[in-house]
Amino acid sequence: MSTIQMADISKPRPGIGGPKGPQFGDSDRGGGVAVITKPVTKKKTKRKSQTQYEPSWRVLLHNDDVHTFDYVTGAIVKVVRTVSRKKAHRITMQAHASGVATVTTTWKAQAEEYCKGLQMHGLTSSIAPDSSFTH
Repeated sequence: MSTIQMADISKPRPGIGGPKGPQFGDSDRGGGVAVITKPVTKKKTKRKSQTQYEPSWRVLLHNDDVHTFDYVTGAIVKVVRTVSRKKAHRITMQAHASGVATVTTTWKAQAEEYCKGLQMHGLTSSIAPDSSFTH
């Protein structure tokens, strides 16, 4: 099975797009669209299948008395792009009130990346298996 892709015809070339006529390397051929066929390849699903059955990990934000609420909220939004500013503010308030708050739950490798990102912003963060929390 093949898919059809449009060829890049943005640059004038003889016979393909651009000005017409013998002085431009073109005869009286009509214009048209160049088409390239490309065989369909299977999409890589390795990452999804690897993480599909992994246990979930929590990214934890620990309270500190150094950073402002606005700074912490902004850092969460920058690092964990799936978290809205409103939710990040709630997470910040929860960490302040109870000492720790869950930022997000994800697979371990992603949790480690988020944790490092928060730490790069000077925040105290850790990860823990979701299974260690009572629901």
